[in-house]
Amino acid sequence: MTRAVITGVGAVSAFGIGVPALFDGLADGRSYIAPVRSFDAAAFDTRVACEVANGDIGRGWLRAHLGDLGDAETVLDGYERAGAWRDRKCMFALLAAVEAWRMAGCGQGDDEASMVMALGLEQAFLDDFGPMFSGQAIDWSVEGQAGIRFRSDVDLGARLVGDVLGLVGQTVVNASACAAGGLAIAHAASLIERGAASIVLCGGADSMVNPFGLGGMSRLGAPSPRNDSDACRPFDLRRDGLVIGEGAAMFVIESEQRAASRGARVLARVLGYGSTQDAYRVTAPRPDGAAAQRAMELALRRAQLSSQDVGYINAHGTGTPLNDVAEARAIAAVFGPGAVPVSSVKGAIGHLMAASGAIEAAACLLAFERNLLPGTANHRDLDPQCEVDVIRAPRAAAVDVVLSNSFGFGGQNVSLILGRPA
Repeated sequence: MTRAVITGVGAVSAFGIGVPALFDGLADGRSYIAPVRSFDAAAFDTRVACEVANGDIGRGWLRAHLGDLGDAETVLDGYERAGAWRDRKCMFALLAAVEAWRMAGCGQGDDEASMVMALGLEQAFLDDFGPMFSGQAIDWSVEGQAGIRFRSDVDLGARLVGDVLGLVGQTVVNASACAAGGLAIAHAASLIERGAASIVLCGGADSMVNPFGLGGMSRLGAPSPRNDSDACRPFDLRRDGLVIGEGAAMFVIESEQRAASRGARVLARVLGYGSTQDAYRVTAPRPDGAAAQRAMELALRRAQLSSQDVGYINAHGTGTPLNDVAEARAIAAVFGPGAVPVSSVKGAIGHLMAASGAIEAAACLLAFERNLLPGTANHRDLDPQCEVDVIRAPRAAAVDVVLSNSFGFGGQNVSLILGRPA
């Protein structure tokens, strides 16, 4: 079978711009939950998040991180008019994609690459509502007139990345909630395995750190009601909700043979993946974790591995009362209670929503790059209902196979299995 391998990775997180910042932050066991800075959240119930630290997102900010983009500079002009500069996830996607592309050594001759990108729902621009009000109602007919653009297109980030890098292969945008990033990687690997693409740029980007995102999630009751630096506590007895994060992670995935032929360094092998659907509720997981269990079993079967082969599990681990128990039950059913070390990075960098599966797959590479398993920030006392071996502080370990779970609203589940480079 043609094996898909990862040859490039890029990341943007609350730890900073770039994969080294992500790895260093996780290795230090830090948590970046802090008061919201990008807008005035004083009137909101939820006032903390894991934000990407930056000044004004603009041409100078991009150049500081990416350098001169050459001919692509002219491409950015059109996207500025389309609202990409104001839609933070678009800029995060571009930063992560360029980092991954350069790390993989891609350039001329690789423009046939396909792209599978997970993106959050369209970004609404609160400032543009004012001119759209007529009396007590919104006049939708004026949208697009006189610079008014209420929202950006859902695929804007993917178009931006494709045009800047000059990619001409097929593009797929995945909007399957919190499972989207993991599913994008699985989709990319499947394209390589069946010969439908020779190289794929994939991953996810999202930002819900804005009035609509923060307000909407608060109305659902998903975020922790506490505005403290340890508000997200995965698998902890005192956990009471998630913390919203933002950022991106992108990967270059190609066949093992192609990587070898061009002398590319392999970061990880994509060994297997499995996806299922809860068919239960829109915003709550199946309490028994049966569908999540099935996703892990399918991934193991595709990888032709047994549960004993997995040395680490990167949990979805949102820190919400319902998710963590359901996931722990699923893990225990597949691997046995406390049989495999488990951690969640959401206490450190928050829940990146559509990008969560991608950034967490990037975090898994720490195990191969530094023989280090990420810890679970803010975890203190294990909930007795969660029969898993939770890694509190980062743990030194040499493991060859890791599994990453991502579970989304609507009951969408995906499990990825990555292997150490051969």
